[in-house]
Amino acid sequence: MADVSPSKSLIKGVIKLTLFLGIGFAVLFILNKVLAAPTEDGYRFFPVIGSRVWVWVIAQLHLNFAAFVLGVPIFAVSMEFIGWRRNDERLDRIAYDFTKLFTLAYTLTAAVGTILLISLPVLYPKFIDHLMKILGPTWWVYVVVMYVETLVCYYYFYSWKQMKGNKKGKHVALGGLLNIMGMTMLLITSAWVGYMTTPGGVSDTGELINRWHAIKTYMWIPLSLHRLVANVVFGAGIAAAYAAYRFITAENDEQRAYYDWMGYTSAMISIGFSLILPGVGYMLGVEIYTFNEQMGIQLMGGFFAWLWVMQAILIGAILMFVNYYLWISLNKMPGGERYFKYVKFLFIVNLLSYAVWLTPHSIALSLEEARRMGAYHPVLGSLGVMASKNTAVVVSYMATFLSFTIFKISNKEPVVSWAKLGHAIRAFVIVGSTVAAIAIGIYSYMVTSAVRVKILSPIQFGIFFLSIIILFVLDSMMYKGAKIIGEPKWGKMPERSQYALIGITVTFTWLMAMMGYMRSGGRQFWHVYGIMKDTSPDAYLPTHGYAAVVSSIVTVIFFALIGLLFWSIMKLEKASEKGGAKT
Repeated sequence: MADVSPSKSLIKGVIKLTLFLGIGFAVLFILNKVLAAPTEDGYRFFPVIGSRVWVWVIAQLHLNFAAFVLGVPIFAVSMEFIGWRRNDERLDRIAYDFTKLFTLAYTLTAAVGTILLISLPVLYPKFIDHLMKILGPTWWVYVVVMYVETLVCYYYFYSWKQMKGNKKGKHVALGGLLNIMGMTMLLITSAWVGYMTTPGGVSDTGELINRWHAIKTYMWIPLSLHRLVANVVFGAGIAAAYAAYRFITAENDEQRAYYDWMGYTSAMISIGFSLILPGVGYMLGVEIYTFNEQMGIQLMGGFFAWLWVMQAILIGAILMFVNYYLWISLNKMPGGERYFKYVKFLFIVNLLSYAVWLTPHSIALSLEEARRMGAYHPVLGSLGVMASKNTAVVVSYMATFLSFTIFKISNKEPVVSWAKLGHAIRAFVIVGSTVAAIAIGIYSYMVTSAVRVKILSPIQFGIFFLSIIILFVLDSMMYKGAKIIGEPKWGKMPERSQYALIGITVTFTWLMAMMGYMRSGGRQFWHVYGIMKDTSPDAYLPTHGYAAVVSSIVTVIFFALIGLLFWSIMKLEKASEKGGAKT
């Protein structure tokens, strides 16, 4: 498939990116000449669906693809490095397949990005002029980094087969450079979003005072961290969906075994990094509250409160998919049947946590019902506040980690002399941390919100992270040199397990679209919060139903394009097998 020489790949990358940028600037120039001048407030209007919905859809699609091409290289290069150090050809192959995915996705990312590049200045010229005045130099840095990243990406992929043996170290270093470029782009774009939501470095009338302060806003680093982790979760999820699709369409047992393993590996990367997301998300929320408490209240308890219930439904569904996949996977592990007895307890814990998580604080009531019971349900109302929800999040993630743990150890038996003590320590850590998290959750009802937000909730998440670190280290020591009952029977999985992997990815994409809307909607009727008002006819928050429909449409379009990507890869592979097609 990768028959293009590395040097030619650089030329190909430059031409492709220049072509997209050239088309973008040319179309932008022509549209500015032929379209009517913007309104006095600085707006043009997109036909039928309006400017806001158009930019909303395009920006979210670009964000999805950007998340994919920035997230996948992180673990692809990591796996190449491990494969190189262990001399493991299978790890090298999966790293190559991951690289193939994000390299080919660059074209779609650039195409959608070009549409966004044209749309924003045409439809919102005054707003873009303001951004360029404040953060203009970062845009030009972004273009330079984008070129370098594209060139490194193409060279990295197309030089894979040539840079083996004693050149492998240099190839891995190339992958490291690719990730540095990706993270630089992430920092730049997070600075733009951070300035729009939590601006700094400007006067009340929007005059630039200090550009560095306009970049280094409250949201900048927390948002960058949140996006970095979410990108890995999302990228690994798409890779898992790709593997699931290839598993379902596999033509022989060898292919099924490989794509089963690829799907499992991708899913575990996605799940592993998702454990960090609540913590960095919490950090982002604290920074928004610190910048402007009113915005924080609006996001968490005001108009958007019901969207957090929808978020809980989606994340709970993801965890259910994950656990279901892991429980089914016990069937392919020799000795896995020993752990079936724990599945029903994990299911109950997950189900109860899920129920608490999605319980709203207030519910739709008639006047008569409200007079009879008050504003909140006498029992369920208590479960709708953050004290209970944080507890439910910690407990459900702990249960999911245990599902993963029993899968990992299901085909092993420890041979260390202190195995019984190790099992006892594990049980103590699991029970102790769960009881501690629940106790802190109950105590949170008795303190002020400031104490809960700044002290108790961080302790809750801290206990969770500390316990999984202890369990991970404990199992690593206890199962080192363990007796292997049998190797996993890769490929011996029912097709429904693969649909669970696809379900994880679709739900996460849906979640990303909804959370992207919430993050932008938090600014309400401001382009730049408190600095530049949105005076367009779209300067209002749409209903939740409307936002859900747009988010769903974005998700459908994204998966149609991802399906096209999968189909293209398979077509190129078949053509390559027949005669050496070039990508």
